[in-house]
Amino acid sequence: MTIPAPDRSNSVTIHVVDDDRGIREALRRLLYRAGYSVKTHGSGAAFLESYDGAPGCVILDLAMPQMRGEALLEEITRRQLNVVALVLTGYATIESAVRVTRAGALDLLEKPFDNDRLLSTLGNALSKAQPIFARQALVQDYQQRQASLTPSERNVMDLILAGLTSQDIAARLGNSKKTIDIHRARVMQKMGAGTTAELIVDWTTLRK
Repeated sequence: MTIPAPDRSNSVTIHVVDDDRGIREALRRLLYRAGYSVKTHGSGAAFLESYDGAPGCVILDLAMPQMRGEALLEEITRRQLNVVALVLTGYATIESAVRVTRAGALDLLEKPFDNDRLLSTLGNALSKAQPIFARQALVQDYQQRQASLTPSERNVMDLILAGLTSQDIAARLGNSKKTIDIHRARVMQKMGAGTTAELIVDWTTLRK
């Protein structure tokens, strides 16, 4: 197998989650030599505890004690983590493939895995994941912008989104229209919206 020269400039981290230390180490070496940034975890709980929010791909074992692979996939989905997942299993069936796909995995590989096939499957998964990572970056940026609003600005934003005019908001909050206009301008600037329509679209598509 020809392994490309390492290029760890890619911000995507591969997380190997398997209770078998030998498999974790074998995958770590394979992926590192292929140029990936790799972190290994002995359990699903260990991964969830250490995950830092960065884009990544989780390669996980299906049959792990305490938290099985399906449970980890469901938790990844529930928490809306910025990762995609590949599943390793010692015995793949159509039923298990359907089950893990419904739980959120992009693909399933049977142990013992072929190195070339694993790297190819991983590359395909990461290509499919680019729109997911891009959207998540937008969501995170939106959340940071929203967090930068003062309580007064957030109140004004909520009322703008409810369809109220500056005059209506002033009456509702007991402020002058001039004060509301100032808050409104700051809201639009901080949220990166040029119009009320853009503010509404971003709120509808990017909020969690």
